[in-house]
Amino acid sequence: MDATSSRWRQVTTSQHAWEAEALEDLRALLPDAAPVQVWTNFQFTDGGRIHEVDALVITAKGGLVVEI
Repeated sequence: MDATSSRWRQVTTSQHAWEAEALEDLRALLPDAAPVQVWTNFQFTDGGRIHEVDALVITAKGGLVVEI
């Protein structure tokens, strides 16, 4: 997937060089075509707890949460 693709959404910048490198490797493996969509480095709350997600990948076969 191209780094400038609208299908790749980096919500925040990684604070760790190894994580940023792993996300670049993931991006390189994914096709830049529908229906693939990716969101990286974001948080959500659940009952007051904060959860961090390294990557959420949506494909034709389903959604994947990637923890690096």
